[in-house]
Amino acid sequence: MDYLLNLLTEYGLWIVFIGMIVEGTAVIILSGVLCHMDVLPCSSTILVAILGAIAGDQMWYYIGHNYAYKFLSRFQNIAKHIDTLREKVHSKSDILALTSRFIYSGAIAFPFILGMHNYSHKKFTFLDAIGVSFASVAGLSIGYFLSSSFQKVLGYINHFEYMILFVFIVFVSIKLYNSTKRV
Repeated sequence: MDYLLNLLTEYGLWIVFIGMIVEGTAVIILSGVLCHMDVLPCSSTILVAILGAIAGDQMWYYIGHNYAYKFLSRFQNIAKHIDTLREKVHSKSDILALTSRFIYSGAIAFPFILGMHNYSHKKFTFLDAIGVSFASVAGLSIGYFLSSSFQKVLGYINHFEYMILFVFIVFVSIKLYNSTKRV
């Protein structure tokens, strides 16, 4: 287990960065647990999480903007349903750009949809950066304080922290595997 902690200490920020591109919610909460365990430095983890989330959201926006209709042209029924959402997307676009990281699975769907519907890239980037920053700080804080609460309730729980770490790695691995299957 010490080997695993050493790996996370050395490569944990890269894992956070890539995890925020792919998923986000679970990654940032569990990163807070790792910060509490002193495996990851808090300030660096927040910065890396924000940068990873912005990079991921930019990627999904770009894919939606450049490839969505080419892909959907093969699936006319789905394309018709998405076109019916156009007005709703435009009326709520600022909110979607700002809150994409606060809604589970919104981190991929909202940037993709906004890109697809030609929402202003500058406006998306600005609002997304604000939303991502708040979501990253909030998620890391939740993970950090949940870890602290566990220790207060259960005393020093070294083995429990290892279990959380193991669940984190398994969960992220499953999410990465499932996200590659969908694309």
